[in-house]
Amino acid sequence: MSEPRQAKLAFIGCGGFATASIFPNLHLVPEIDLVAVCDLDLARAERNARNFGARKVYGDLDQMLDREKPDGVFVIGPAPQQYELAPHVLKRGVPVYVEKPSANTSVEAKELAEIAEANGTWGQCGFMKRFAYVYLMAQEIIGRPDFGPLHIVKAKFSQGPYPQIWGIDSAKRAMLIGQLCHIFDLIRFFGGNVKRLQSIYHGVTDTQFAWLSNLEFESGAVGQLDLNSLANKQGFRDITETLELTGLETHIICEDMLRLRWMDKEDFSSAVPQTGRYFHSYDPSWTGIAGNNRSYGYFGEVQHFAQRCLGLVEGGPDLWDSYHSLKIGEAVYRAAESGGMVDV
Repeated sequence: MSEPRQAKLAFIGCGGFATASIFPNLHLVPEIDLVAVCDLDLARAERNARNFGARKVYGDLDQMLDREKPDGVFVIGPAPQQYELAPHVLKRGVPVYVEKPSANTSVEAKELAEIAEANGTWGQCGFMKRFAYVYLMAQEIIGRPDFGPLHIVKAKFSQGPYPQIWGIDSAKRAMLIGQLCHIFDLIRFFGGNVKRLQSIYHGVTDTQFAWLSNLEFESGAVGQLDLNSLANKQGFRDITETLELTGLETHIICEDMLRLRWMDKEDFSSAVPQTGRYFHSYDPSWTGIAGNNRSYGYFGEVQHFAQRCLGLVEGGPDLWDSYHSLKIGEAVYRAAESGGMVDV
């Protein structure tokens, strides 16, 4: 069997998140040839090149781009850094992969998407939940004819106290941008674009607060969001995540990106038909989630970027999806400030 085609990919940014969550997937993807890594801190770049098999190390991104001429580039860092560095790549007509969100504001995110289009290229945004096993299963189920149209989308996300980051003026706004953009993209992945929403904000401390929102999707479906940093003790360690999708006489519940329960329309008819309907459940053993980079979507998103650089796949979460996710977060904030329904 012939070896798969490989994309020549380069990497800008060797910080903590990139090193822990993105780099470990590169050698697992047969379509990737990691030609170079770049970081202003050469010691970090050399460490990651040694640990993850990059051929060359650079401290200057333009020099790397000039010499290596990659097929695609990972640009991973805080959102303001990505907004600053990604255009260096996009203006050369080279695709980028950026983490979520691509920038701090929807205006800046739109600018990046437009730069990509103006230069005949594209960018992928790291919404890894779209590639997580549980959400891929849910997407397949709701696409079945017997599930029917999706009518209600509910999501709950809670963690511990959220810090003020990236120069954003408050922790409550920072959480909408830096963390909850994942949830906003997830509800769009299932329900499509949000048309309008209303929100209530409740603050307890500067870092512990809650948002409750009601949504109307362009499809006519409705939704609810429970987003808070109150329910859990430590931020980024203690996280609760639930997604519920309701059709007509059927629904799906996804819990913590690990478990899925699906109630179909059929009755348990073979043995005790009078008992009614039952849940189909996905609750894997530890062996099923031992490769958690695959279960939680990190492997899938990295492979998708490589394959799209080779022209083997299309679509996936892109720079415009980052823009739409940030728009929802900004609307949640505005709606709580205004006390009424706002357009997204």
